[in-house]
Amino acid sequence: MAAGEGTNKLLQTIERPPSQSQLVYDQLRAALRGAHFNGGSLLSENDLARQLGVSTTPVHEAMVRLASEGFVEMLPRRGVRVVHLSADDVREILEVREGLEAEVIRLALQRLTADDLTELDGQIAVMDEAIHRNDYPAFNAADVALHDSLARASGNQRFSQMLGELRVWVQRIRASTVEHQLRLPGRPGRAQDEHRALVAALHERDPQAEQIVRQHISSLKEEIIAHMSSRGLEYI
Repeated sequence: MAAGEGTNKLLQTIERPPSQSQLVYDQLRAALRGAHFNGGSLLSENDLARQLGVSTTPVHEAMVRLASEGFVEMLPRRGVRVVHLSADDVREILEVREGLEAEVIRLALQRLTADDLTELDGQIAVMDEAIHRNDYPAFNAADVALHDSLARASGNQRFSQMLGELRVWVQRIRASTVEHQLRLPGRPGRAQDEHRALVAALHERDPQAEQIVRQHISSLKEEIIAHMSSRGLEYI
């Protein structure tokens, strides 16, 4: 028997570092998610390559991936256009989220533990402090963490995965409307009231929690669509 055969594996396989294309893709996807490029904007692969300090090849490869995921459109001889979201797009995305989150709450009511509730209480406290400091990025991060905790408490990993895949669009909407273009007056405070009501209902194992989360997401949807209409915005 050769040396080392039949013994337990002691070393971990060395993972290959991310490719340049992957790193470019991650940066561009994060920028799109954060609404750093407005919907409808034309992007030049040459300009992006210069900003990132890379050749155009990894930028083009990243753009092909982003186009396949629906974030951008490849325009022959014109460049790349950021996909814009209409009021109907906003409605559809948030309706999907509402349905998923309502089912998450239905399951969480049956399965969440005392530790889950303690975690949710902690996230509520973090959001309260962020609102007090008028720190929207911190509020948003804690908001995401709260909904992640709810998904885990449902005991269904696939709901967590589905909500994670949808989140890039939800965050794009949130960044475009609450943080950048529309800045919905008082929205974080109203959202926090809804968060508190939701967590209080979960403490009581109150089935009304499912309706509270539906209203939480539906109210955001209606506020965004109403503000887009009042400001004459066809797209974000």
